[in-house]
Amino acid sequence: MNGGAEAPDAPSATRLRAFIAAARDLLGGEHVSTDREVLELCSVDFSEQRLATAGAVIRPGSTDDVRSIVHLAREHAVPLVPRGASMSYTLGTIPKRAGSAVVDMTRMNRILRIDLDDLNILVEPGVTWAQLRAALADCDYEIPFHGTFSGIRATVGGGLGNWAVGWGKGDITDYLLGIEIVLPDGRLLHTGALATNAAHPGLTCYGPDLTRVFVNDGGSLGIKTKACFRLERKAGGTAYRAWGFSGDDAALTLMCEIARLGVATDLFVFGPYHHEVFRKRPRPSPQDARAMLRAVARGSSGARNGIRNVIDLLRGGKLGFLARWPWSVQVIVDGVNQAAADASMRAVRRAARRCGGAPIPPSLVIAMRCMPFAPIDDLIVGVEGESCFPSNCTVALSQGMEVKRALDAFFDEHAELMRAHGLSTSRLYLSVRNAFGVEPIIYWKDRMNPLRRSILNDERRRRFADLAENPPAREAAIALRRKMVTEVFAPFQPTHVQVGKYYPLREARAGTDSWSVLEDLKNVVDPARLMNPGALGLD
Repeated sequence: MNGGAEAPDAPSATRLRAFIAAARDLLGGEHVSTDREVLELCSVDFSEQRLATAGAVIRPGSTDDVRSIVHLAREHAVPLVPRGASMSYTLGTIPKRAGSAVVDMTRMNRILRIDLDDLNILVEPGVTWAQLRAALADCDYEIPFHGTFSGIRATVGGGLGNWAVGWGKGDITDYLLGIEIVLPDGRLLHTGALATNAAHPGLTCYGPDLTRVFVNDGGSLGIKTKACFRLERKAGGTAYRAWGFSGDDAALTLMCEIARLGVATDLFVFGPYHHEVFRKRPRPSPQDARAMLRAVARGSSGARNGIRNVIDLLRGGKLGFLARWPWSVQVIVDGVNQAAADASMRAVRRAARRCGGAPIPPSLVIAMRCMPFAPIDDLIVGVEGESCFPSNCTVALSQGMEVKRALDAFFDEHAELMRAHGLSTSRLYLSVRNAFGVEPIIYWKDRMNPLRRSILNDERRRRFADLAENPPAREAAIALRRKMVTEVFAPFQPTHVQVGKYYPLREARAGTDSWSVLEDLKNVVDPARLMNPGALGLD
């Protein structure tokens, strides 16, 4: 299973106690927790599956702290599990071995440098996407990849470990100049431009660039302590459009046509469930509404376009028009100036006419650009308090409709099981560059696990925190999800973000040289197999 090395057993209670004592001496007692509630919180994610309970939670404050923790873990044979905000549903931040120490990186949340002369930004891994957005809000430059949907809480380090996609152009790797990572054997590695000139990072490939080896590794190859991104000038103009559809086939055909045009910055297809969520969101307070209008006007290219965008935002009202359309295609196009953005959007509009799309107010997508990061509980708690988990599958554009039809057939086949347990589903579709992405979400009524409870706002905590246990529905949802991944997704040889310990990377690559080389790399940097055992299938 691991290239011939025997995976170590869970650390003995004596070794774990010695590790915890040494970690407290190093970091201070306030940064090392063995509190039962903290351990439980850091031993679950949104997958609803349990592996093992953490033995300690460690919160380093610097790269030197991380290196010292890694050395202590090796000395005492204690497995380490890196953790960001754990906005995850793939077991990536959940210990597989009892007695593991979770390394919570959220304390390392500083923006270390914004360099507008050399066009780069250097950050620690605990920085959130919302924090990055705020830091660059009054700047003429940005990272064109804007972060994940959960960016109000999700961290850059988590995005690197799980290959973040979401808002903006491309994915997290497109603007990544290099990373600093503490390897499991204690070495400190700098990659890409940080390996060449950390003070003035430029191009990444002076020799082979190792950066991408450590992206989407689920924390199995080390603990990331810094990341450097390239900045680009913000768009000089932005165009927004949306179209309603009565069926998803036509909406997805349009999504693929727009993707092939190559002009969209953001491109999403929403369905009935998400339309209901958007319509049921509470009306913003007068203060929040004024702030949004100011933000829309400020983010527009000139007064005339600002007025147009504000009118389009107001035209949508409470988004009641979404009730008329089960499906919508939402598009943002950026350009070097407004004329360029509008010209590209004209090509998108021609495609929409060919696909039979009905123009609807683009108020939703304007608001999303202005405030891209939804409240976390909107993402992982259903409108009536349901527990839920998404799954992701990305394939080539030419395979997209086949995947969609396979999902239709799968949920039709299991309709009786779903009715029996009160399960329901929704889907979000998106396109990133030349790929077709689908995110089916499964919902069921159940109690909230500790992570879900921790992110509820006060109103939802009052309404939903005391929901009754529903183990049969939970187990049915877990089994249905697993069957979908293995029977529907796997035959398409897809790509998955957030591989963690859930998606079958080992099975997909078994017997290939690409897997044996990954095993060899793991054996070189982590011969004791102490860094996030089980991630990527590397036990």
